[in-house]
Amino acid sequence: MKHIFQNMRQSLVPVQALVLVLGLTGAASRMAGQVGTGQTVIQKATEQFENSPLKTTSLGKGLFMFSGDGGNITAIVDDGSTLLIDSGLDSRAAEASDAIFKATMRPITRLVNTHWHFDHTGGNVFFGSAGVTIIAQENVKKRLSSAQDVPFVGLRDGHYPPQALPTQTYSNNLTLNQGSQQLTLVNYGSAHTDGDTVTYISPANVVVVGDIFSNHVYPIIDLASGGSIDGMIQSLDRVLAQTDEQTKIVPGHGPVATRADLQNYRDMLEQVRQRIKTLITSGKTIDEAVAAAPTKDFDAKWGSGYVPADVFTKMVFSSLINTGSASR
Repeated sequence: MKHIFQNMRQSLVPVQALVLVLGLTGAASRMAGQVGTGQTVIQKATEQFENSPLKTTSLGKGLFMFSGDGGNITAIVDDGSTLLIDSGLDSRAAEASDAIFKATMRPITRLVNTHWHFDHTGGNVFFGSAGVTIIAQENVKKRLSSAQDVPFVGLRDGHYPPQALPTQTYSNNLTLNQGSQQLTLVNYGSAHTDGDTVTYISPANVVVVGDIFSNHVYPIIDLASGGSIDGMIQSLDRVLAQTDEQTKIVPGHGPVATRADLQNYRDMLEQVRQRIKTLITSGKTIDEAVAAAPTKDFDAKWGSGYVPADVFTKMVFSSLINTGSASR
């Protein structure tokens, strides 16, 4: 399909601008470090990604969601082109491009990465090789250009080829225009990683937040990439301050959410953080903190994803120890 985007460019009929939210799935071969029954978090995630069909949901007024269990992709379409936010997984990039083209009948010309992880940048090679301009916060390029190893989850990745790397980067914020929609890209500092981008799309009133929000599953906190529980909560507070009850919030994983959903997620993170702080202050080790089950009353709602409660607890514990915030 790569050639279709270019060959069809001149023959396309103008359409009303759309905002498409695509949740894509796929595979990864970046696995190490066992958890649970011998399966890594990344192996468990990949299994879900491999077996989840691409689903389509209409959000009304020209908005659609194509979803599986993997990282979400957002597409904003004007009369002549499509801008993507995230590129899904490498093994399903061709499937993604087919779905996008079928829905939009427009060539993809720009791609924004919300952060560096493989389930959000895996399609970069596919789209970058087709001449798509890749845009990201400056730390994303640094991470993709070198080997990375994420603790507790078994993710080893990096040294992406040149065509997969961002060619346009920013530090704190960047404004893009796509037809009638204005995109404001913001980095609120280290959160899920040190290169997270939150994209506010107006007047559509859609916010794409990447993996600082995983809807109804415990998140990964990438400690090796500068992520922290404190940073995630602080970033969520900034998003909550910029949204209203009508805002559609696109998480990194899971269905499109409301502001109330985001608030519930933020409150869960805050309560878990406070409980683990208390355990650290009382002198508990990381294994003793896990045994204390500080997430137990949240597990029924948030613990059914590929990040189990014990791994999430270890990430929060390590984040608080590393930043020294447990003593504050």
